[in-house]
This record gives sequence, C-alpha cells and structure tokens, in this order.
Amino acid sequence: MYLLATLCSLCLIVFGSLYLYWGAHAARLYRGVLDTPTGECYTPVATVILPLRGNDPFLVHCLDGLLNQDYPDYRVKIVVDHVSDPALGFVRQYLRRNPHPHCEVMIRDQQVSGCGLKNASLVQAIQSVTADVEVVAWLDADVLPHRQWLRDLVSPLRDAEVGIASGVRWYAPQATNAGTLVRHAWNAAAVLQMLSMGIAWGGSIALSRAVFQDPRFSDTLSKMMWDDSGLKAIAERLNQKLVFSPAATMLNAESIALDSSLRFITRQLVNARFYHSHFWFIATLGFVSALAQTVLVGLGLLFLYQGQQLAAGLVSGVLGFAGATVAFSIYRLGSRIERLVQSRGGQFRRHPLKTMGYLWVMPYLFCGCLIAAIRTRTIDWRGVIYYVPAPFEVYINHYEPYQKPAPVSVRTGLENVSI
Repeated sequence: MYLLATLCSLCLIVFGSLYLYWGAHAARLYRGVLDTPTGECYTPVATVILPLRGNDPFLVHCLDGLLNQDYPDYRVKIVVDHVSDPALGFVRQYLRRNPHPHCEVMIRDQQVSGCGLKNASLVQAIQSVTADVEVVAWLDADVLPHRQWLRDLVSPLRDAEVGIASGVRWYAPQATNAGTLVRHAWNAAAVLQMLSMGIAWGGSIALSRAVFQDPRFSDTLSKMMWDDSGLKAIAERLNQKLVFSPAATMLNAESIALDSSLRFITRQLVNARFYHSHFWFIATLGFVSALAQTVLVGLGLLFLYQGQQLAAGLVSGVLGFAGATVAFSIYRLGSRIERLVQSRGGQFRRHPLKTMGYLWVMPYLFCGCLIAAIRTRTIDWRGVIYYVPAPFEVYINHYEPYQKPAPVSVRTGLENVSI
C-alpha cells in the first residue's frame, strides 16, 4: 500500500512539475510581448484566406475586423463551401454595404477527395495568390481580429528561419454553464502544452513564401483532415521553424453545451493523434495522472480511516501540489493574456474560482475524450461525414451543402466512434 502510494505520488509530482515548466515557458513568451516596445513592424505583402461553411454567429464581427486591418498591403480571399451556402449571401450583402477594394469571394471547387473541406479551400486559395505575395495567412470565422491582428501574426516571419507563425486560442466565456467552463478549463491547460510542444492553432496561421510556394506543402495539406496540428512536421520537412505569436492571442466568448464541449475536445484530440508526434506522450500523461489521482484519493481516505494521519497528510499534500501547479500556471497565463487584451483596448472576463473547480474533474473528462479519440474513425462535422482510418486517408462518405442544423432532443454520447 505504501509502495503504491509512493509510485502514484511520484507520478503526480512529475505531472505537476511539467505544468510548472510549461507555465514558466508560456509566461516568458507573453512577458516578452508585453515588455517589448513597439518598433518598426514587418509588413510584407500578404493574402488572408477566410474559409466558410455556414453562417457563423460571429461572422459579421470577423469580417469587420478582417477588412479593417491596420496593414499597408493585404488582400482577402473568402472561400465559401458551396454556391447555396447561406454564408455566400451574407458575405455578398455585407460587401455591398462595406465595399473593400481587395476582397475576392470564390466558391470552393466541388471536386474534393482526400482531405477536409477547409484544407481544400485553403489549397485552392493559395494556388491563386499573385506573384508579389510574400505571406499567406488564414483565420476561422469565429476569430474576431483586432486592428493589429495581421501585423502581430506575421511579425515572427521576419526571421528567415521561421516559416510558420501561429496565434493562440483563449476562451474567455461570458456564460458559466458546465459545457462552457469545461471547454475553457481544458483549453487553458492545453494551451500550456501547445506552446511548449509546437501544436499550432488553425484559427490564426501565417506562412512565409518559402512554405506556401513549396509544392510539398499543398500536397501534404491536400491529404490531411485538419490544417493545424501537422504544421510542425511540415515545417520541419521544409527546414523551417514553427513559432507562436502571443500578440495574436484571440479571445472566444461563445458559450457551448456540455455534450458539444466534449465532442469539441474529442475532435481536437483526434487531430493531435493523427498529426502530432507528441500525442501519445500527452495521452499517457493524461491517463496516468488521472489514475494516480484516483488511487491517491482512495488511499488518503483509507489512511485517514486507519488513523494514519501522517500518511494521509502526505497524500493530501501531493494531491494539493498537483492541483495547485496546474491552477497556478493557468492563472498566471490568464493574467498575462488579460494584460495583453487590455493593452489593445479589449475587455476580459475571468472566472478563476469556477474554472479551478472544473480542473479537478477534467482528468476524468479528458480520459473519456481520449478513449473516444483513440476509437474514432468516423467524423461528422457540420453535416459532412468523413471516414478517416489513417492520418492521410480521408474519405468523404456524405456531403451536402450546409444547412442550419435542426434541434434534436437526443444526442449521441462519447461511446460512439463518430464525432
């Protein structure tokens, strides 16, 4: 019993120490942004791609920010999934009211096989950029870019060795329902890992000419389900670096139901399983830490029942250390992001106590999502059903133009292999 307690304690001490290390690394990145005075910006000719399938609730705000960037020479390519997609009419109406001289709207080619629809849209748009473009960037429709977003995102590409720059996703929920806070807590912990392990976020990506003009980039992207987690491997294959631009940290205040939140987390883990080399390390760490925490809670109660206060105290100390290190690292990172957002005139709402409460159950929810991610082969995403038996084997089993989903009373659970 004491040996088991010792082994589990060591596992949680390692777990907590890793989060302290990841947290310190993230804090240094953001401290560098906050402490660096604004100088001459790197603003090469750029093209920004916005792939659309469906009329996202924040699309109007996304367009407001995207088409009013403080950037000297950039063009915008909006790629709509289908001619009957509701986003097409919305975008055309928006542009009639807010004309932009360098915004092009195109329809995605329908001959798609072997990749996700977003990837197909990106490849199509990249192939149409003009010869004077030095940087290609893209963003998702739920990203609300501030005036300096494009400057911030492309800034790391000033270094000739850097070929890919990624922004950072941070959820700043207004609502405090379970699903919204679970997603926020998971993402906050995941960001620490992403920044240290080079797991890019597809919501804000910028590529140098050395990357987007290389045929190997488009060829690889056209065989993948998603566009972000595999970017580190692509950069290494092209002898380039992938770095993060903390200044391009983007907030998302959208609320979400608990079942949708778990599906979201599962989908992110499937993405990492397919395309990032550190997935099995992350999975092992998640399973082992959850098991160790469960065993130590049980042993602590047993020691307390047996009157072994010292042993129970030591177990409680280890549990407290593991939880406190994660909470402290997330709190410190959240504070840096809050300062960054306020420095550009934004607002930031935090729920630290409620978030910390959800951190205690996250190991078990995370394990459930991990099991689902490992089993998943079929992905139902915005009405398109993909069958993905292997990372570079993507088949579209069912496609139809986007329609607003009808409300349903019964949703499938995590035990299903379709997400």
